[in-house]
Amino acid sequence: MARRLALIGALTLLAGCASGPRPTLIDAPVVADPAALEVLHLLELADQAEFTASYLIVTKFGGATTPAVVTQQGNRRSVTIGHVRYLTEGSRTATCDLIRGACERGIDDTAVSDIQVTHQFWSRSMENRLRTDANRSIGPGTVTDYAVAGRTALCVALPVAGGSKSYCALGTGVLAGYDGADLTIDLVTYDDQADETLFASG
Repeated sequence: MARRLALIGALTLLAGCASGPRPTLIDAPVVADPAALEVLHLLELADQAEFTASYLIVTKFGGATTPAVVTQQGNRRSVTIGHVRYLTEGSRTATCDLIRGACERGIDDTAVSDIQVTHQFWSRSMENRLRTDANRSIGPGTVTDYAVAGRTALCVALPVAGGSKSYCALGTGVLAGYDGADLTIDLVTYDDQADETLFASG
């Protein structure tokens, strides 16, 4: 009963919060590297997928490891990073603290800023990073296949000053892995169906 009330409360909060049209990339850097483009075109598909994916995020400065899970179905999305859950239904959004069982209207990425990610770490955030790194790379990218969570992902390694960065995406467009100077993000599990339990506020 308590779980049902929590879900009803979250949906009520979502219903009262309209944030307008979703943001789009404006004047995005043009990517010329063929290898980077292959992975970028996959990442651009992520918003259309139905799935549930779990991750481990390692913040290299400090060494913290944070679990995360994302589920999406149609215009409904839940992104949980540590104890913070971001709920989206169309243009209605909420940020929930799972420990307190409380939600606030809108998306508050400062709640996970210490982890150095945003609630879009599994999709648009990586698109933006990849576009930037492709334009800063000091050589051509290299494409490889990567077996993860029972799937095959496509990865690109980009040489940049001080080392390299790696981006991986599944055929559905969902992030399959990232390795950079600041973070590693590893896909742990992946399912082609949404998990209804993750749309609750606590």
